[in-house]
Amino acid sequence: MLFSKLNCVVRYEEPLKNHTTFKIGGNCIALIEPREVSDIVEAIKICRENNIKFFVIGNGSNLLVPDEGYNGVIIKLKSEFSMIKVEGESLIVKSGAKLSEVYPVAYENSLTGFEFASGIPGTIGGAIYMNAGAYGGEMKDIVESVEVLDLDNFELKELKNEDLDFSYRKSIIQRKNYIITSIKLKLKREIKKK
Repeated sequence: MLFSKLNCVVRYEEPLKNHTTFKIGGNCIALIEPREVSDIVEAIKICRENNIKFFVIGNGSNLLVPDEGYNGVIIKLKSEFSMIKVEGESLIVKSGAKLSEVYPVAYENSLTGFEFASGIPGTIGGAIYMNAGAYGGEMKDIVESVEVLDLDNFELKELKNEDLDFSYRKSIIQRKNYIITSIKLKLKREIKKK
């Protein structure tokens, strides 16, 4: 099989209805769940060598896939790309973590600033990609930096908040050949009243 050398989950002819929140969509050529950045790189190299389209998804939130499916490869960031770590008043979050998983970690550690995103579906990577927001807050308000994989040279880069060119439901990620791998959120410690 084409992706047999990858050391991660590969499902051929996978129905995409199993990977979208709307539960619609036909099959893709293959669905790959990378364990680490090197798996993403290898999968994309194989796609490019074989002239196969690819598309990166997180939770498949608000993703509409036709019944005919996708004549390409889906790279789904989940599981190993879902780590959440607390560092002082910051959260280090892998791009495949669901927003609904990030909020409880912030709350349990008395970190405030993420509340606006608690009810937004999808992953943090998707939220950064489109500068998601609600209730007067947006991702641009709490992102300190983002690590991206540059698909032009397969290098990891760190982009600071000011580099991301955030605007209403937009970021520079939409215009560049980047995949978000992790995010550093800068929150504030809330002192709980007794």
